Amino acid sequence: MPTMSQADPTHPLDDAGEADPAPSRLGIALLAGGGMTLVLAGLLLWWREGDRLFTDGLIAAIVACF
Repeated sequence: MPTMSQADPTHPLDDAGEADPAPSRLGIALLAGGGMTLVLAGLLLWWREGDRLFTDGLIAAIVACF
């Protein structure tokens, strides 16, 4: 009759007691920088082209995603 084998307790991926490491500050900074770049690009487009063209472009971009 087959029996279940025990996992190797020395394997680093088998430790259930350790929590996942915190995300790096560099990764968080890059995500925040990317988000701010998108916001600033939107504000620049609004300032240069006006709200009507910005809204039309935003709607077209959303439609293109689907």
